[in-house]
Amino acid sequence: MTVPHLSRRAVLRQLALAITAAGSGSVNIEAARLVHTIAGESRSQPGGYTPVQLTDHEFRTVSRLAELIVPADARGGSAVDAGAPEFIDLLCSQNDQLTTIYQNGIRWLDAIIRERSGDNFIDTSAEAQTDILDELVEAERGDSSHNLSEGVNFFGWVRRMAVDAYYTSPIGIRDIGYQGNQVLSSYETPSEAIDFATRVADDLGL
Repeated sequence: MTVPHLSRRAVLRQLALAITAAGSGSVNIEAARLVHTIAGESRSQPGGYTPVQLTDHEFRTVSRLAELIVPADARGGSAVDAGAPEFIDLLCSQNDQLTTIYQNGIRWLDAIIRERSGDNFIDTSAEAQTDILDELVEAERGDSSHNLSEGVNFFGWVRRMAVDAYYTSPIGIRDIGYQGNQVLSSYETPSEAIDFATRVADDLGL
């Protein structure tokens, strides 16, 4: 059944606002699937997906972060392959608070990398990119003497949303053999997803 444009937009906005709602710990599966559908339709257009809310630079940065958080492996594609950057951009387009989180977080990330290498995060080396993520994870665990609270908060957002986007996508659902999306109304990041993300982080040294 074709969902009317206004209804699609309303569902998208509902999910976007729920993401930052106090106490929100789940993602409505049908809403998430709709976001993936909208993103897929945009990707299929000539020229591919054009960011709706994030700038090109911000979108490229989110894409690289998503790739580092859930990289492709023998089991399947990466978070980028699953459409996580588009998922995040579309939700930002309906939630000013979420947009601010990403814009400020990317600004912080670029600033700290420029202090070290003179480049933005997206333009620096893969080693420098993983180094800063290492530091953020250490700070998150309380193992760092540096005040990286702003970066830790942003990394927590992009990591959770990249993983949620991945595991509500067709690629992610196949990855964990998840069969409940037809009957459950909401999605909680499954233990398999958390275990997978932990293994990836360990492999990257994060």
